[in-house]
Amino acid sequence: MDEALKNPENCKKLSLMSYNQNLKDKGEIFSKFINLEILEIQAETSIYYLDDFELPAVIGNLKKLKKISVLNFPLKTFPEWIFEIESLQYLMLRGTDITEIPDLISRLKKLKTLRIENCPLNKIPRTLSLLKNLKILGLSDTRLTNLTWNLFPSNLKEINFCGTGIYKKEDLEYLKTKLPKTKIFP
Repeated sequence: MDEALKNPENCKKLSLMSYNQNLKDKGEIFSKFINLEILEIQAETSIYYLDDFELPAVIGNLKKLKKISVLNFPLKTFPEWIFEIESLQYLMLRGTDITEIPDLISRLKKLKTLRIENCPLNKIPRTLSLLKNLKILGLSDTRLTNLTWNLFPSNLKEINFCGTGIYKKEDLEYLKTKLPKTKIFP
């Protein structure tokens, strides 16, 4: 982060790996990255026990962001500010405590890849089906049981359910028949 802060307006990609601090008070720092296109943040495992962890809402003001990857942070709810980033094409929230995707996901019209993985996700909204540009949907290692075919955009190229697999096998097979142009894993 220190290196990127030397010239933040020229920073297009920011990767914070093995991060071990709460980010909720870092909004002023993130607001300096006005041309940021890619944000990758991966937590060190020690941070997972912070009860008051937050990602700064000011990230939602970075209008050039195309890709966000957040790995292994103790997020309990989907950050609402994400839905303000209309340029977003790739979103991965992996290793969090998120249980559902809000209806507002439909605001991310340019989203091509959505990966909500390795979390207790148990519900996806009907509005997910409105994402006509979505091509890849990663839902591996979640607790989804409802695989109703019309929850998913018909234009998907791939859906990944690998992992826990607590859904009914016959529901997965039925989904495959309803979305024949989509590769569905497993």
